[in-house]
Amino acid sequence: MLFKFAKSVLILLILLLALPGCTDNASKPSDESKEAASGLQERTSGDSITVEVNSLAPAFAAKLLGGGEARLSDFVGNHVILLEFWSIFCKSCIEEMPKIIALNDKYAKEGLAILSINTDIFTDVRVASVLKKAGIRLDYPILRDTRQSIAADYNVELLPVTVIIDRSGWIRLYQEGYRPGDEERFDSVIRELLAAKKGEDITLAPTGGMTTFTPAGTTHLVTEGGLGATYKTQTLSGKQFLLGGGKPTLLFFWSLYCKPCRAKFPEMVELAMEFPEIQVASVNIDSPHLKRRVESFIDNYPGLPCIPDWSAMGSGDISRAFGVGATPTAIILDGEGEIVYTGQGTEDLGKIKSQLERLR
Repeated sequence: MLFKFAKSVLILLILLLALPGCTDNASKPSDESKEAASGLQERTSGDSITVEVNSLAPAFAAKLLGGGEARLSDFVGNHVILLEFWSIFCKSCIEEMPKIIALNDKYAKEGLAILSINTDIFTDVRVASVLKKAGIRLDYPILRDTRQSIAADYNVELLPVTVIIDRSGWIRLYQEGYRPGDEERFDSVIRELLAAKKGEDITLAPTGGMTTFTPAGTTHLVTEGGLGATYKTQTLSGKQFLLGGGKPTLLFFWSLYCKPCRAKFPEMVELAMEFPEIQVASVNIDSPHLKRRVESFIDNYPGLPCIPDWSAMGSGDISRAFGVGATPTAIILDGEGEIVYTGQGTEDLGKIKSQLERLR
């Protein structure tokens, strides 16, 4: 809510700047930028606008320039994060990049992670070509937000936009536009956040009751079929866990940064106690760097096994098999490993109970 309020203030300031005398002809699109008319436009007049905000950063994931994927949750917790929203048509975006590169060179070893988010619809080849012609080489991830879904989550309307997020997932600075010297403000905020004590509560903002950890449009929750065979895995405590080994199973996919997930753990414990003939397990989709914090959290629920499904360790097999791209998600399998129920978001406990009753 605070972020939305801050954004409302930002929009009001932009409208005021658009009054006669506050703008110049630079705000009119040039012939060169007409091709980008349907996309995000560059902010070309007035000073850059900075908003100090205290709201949770929305979770996201995207394809990387050149291949692979990256997600915000891979960095939150151990890093102060700077998001850089830009387009190949945005001259001030390109002008800002060397300053962001300098910040990376200065603070990367101290815990700064920079995610460069390109909002164009064009091919990787074209985007890479523009950077090459500009003489820019980025040594940090370049995310392709071709659907502008991440930009929408962060209320990006004009470019460039710079967002700084602390280790616990809170947005601490949001700036629209760039003018030489703005990087000094970024440096000050980054230095302050790096020096701050790490918080234990890591949270990212949910959308529609869920937090996303796969690129938009790339995964679909599997509602039929199953694993096809008995699948062996291990819990965080090292115990073997069988799926499709003759015992019905409720899998609860969750993340430490997902507040709705954490709130549902007492319900999962309740189900495990009410249905002892059904194995109930939580499946954590975070990263190895959060292992200690994940273990600390699940220590509060000793009766609920936790399976690490961490793609950063070459796993993530279970979430991929079922097409799980958001948390919380609940999937119920019969004794043969066949799917009998799937539900995403804050599913009603009664719905899950009724499905488990049928497997008794």
